[in-house]
Amino acid sequence: MTATPLMTVEDLSISFRIEDRWCRAVNGVSFDIMPDETLCLVGESGCGKSITAMSLMRLLPGSARLGGRIGFDGKDILTMPEAELQTIRGRRIAMIFQEPMTSLNPVLTVGEQIAEPLVLHKGMGWSEAKREARHLLDLVRIPDADRRLRQYPHELSGGMRQRVMIAIGLACRPEILIADEPTTALDVTIQAQVLALLDEIRREQGLSIVLITHDLGVVANVADRVAVMYAGDLVETAPVGDLFDKPSHPYTQALLRTVPRADAAFDLHPIEGQVPSIQSMPEGCRFAPRCVEAHAACSSPPSLSSGPHAVRCWARRDVA
Repeated sequence: MTATPLMTVEDLSISFRIEDRWCRAVNGVSFDIMPDETLCLVGESGCGKSITAMSLMRLLPGSARLGGRIGFDGKDILTMPEAELQTIRGRRIAMIFQEPMTSLNPVLTVGEQIAEPLVLHKGMGWSEAKREARHLLDLVRIPDADRRLRQYPHELSGGMRQRVMIAIGLACRPEILIADEPTTALDVTIQAQVLALLDEIRREQGLSIVLITHDLGVVANVADRVAVMYAGDLVETAPVGDLFDKPSHPYTQALLRTVPRADAAFDLHPIEGQVPSIQSMPEGCRFAPRCVEAHAACSSPPSLSSGPHAVRCWARRDVA
C-alpha cells in the first residue's frame, strides 16, 4: 500500500515584480514529500531551489506572488491565515539555514535560542525548556553541553553552530525538516559529519527531510529521491539510484558530467552558458539555449511526464 504524502506541492509558481512587470522565478513546480524520506532539490545557483523551499513555510516576502497549492494536513499553506501558520512553523515544519552566523541571534545564549521554540510551541517553562535544550545538544553530538548552553554563537566553531541550528530545528519534533544548503560554509570533514548526523536523526525520529543542495556528491550519499530544478522549472524527478544510473534530462546529464570522477581523467565538462535571468526567460524549454540536443519542438514549453521517474523534455517522453 502506497504511503500518503506528508506534503503535496501542486503547480507552484512564484513571481516577483521587477520594474513594471511580474517575472516568474518558479514555474508550475509539483512534487510530493513522503514520510520518512530525504528529498533533495538540486540545481545551479539561481534555479529556484531556495525560494521553493521557503515557500513551503510561506516565508517569502510579501512582495512575492504565489500560485498553486501546498497541501499539508488537509489544508493549503498558501491560503492559511497567518495565525494558523505560526502554529505550524517551527513546530510541524522546521528549517535550517545555510549560514548559522546570520541565522542565530548574537546576543542570546545557545540555550536560550534552543529553548525558545519549546516555550513558544510546546508551552514549557524556561527551566524545563533548558533541560530539554541540553538533551538536544546531546542529540546533535555537541560535547560538554552544560557549558555550551551558556555560550554565545561567536564562541562556537562553524560546525558547532550548524549543529545548534539543527537542534533548534528538531526542538519540537517536526514532521518535515527543510535544510537549505546546511553544509555550504563548512569544511569537507565537518560537512560529512553534519550530513551523517542529519541522516541518523531522520532514521531515529522518522521525520522527512527536504535538502537543498548543488552538490551531487551529497545527493548520492543521503537522498532517497531527487528533484532537479533549472531556471524555475522542475526538469526531472526520480529515485536517487535511477537518477544516477539513468539520468534522462539533458540538464541532469550535463550536471553529472561536471562532477570529477576518481576512475576517469581529470577532465571537467562545464555547462556552456548560464542560467537565464527571470526577466528574460526563454519562451519554450528554459534549458534549450544551453542544450546540445535542442530542436524545433523546444520552442514550446514541455510538460513533466508522469511516473516515479518523470522528465520535462520533448526528446525524453519514454522514461518509465
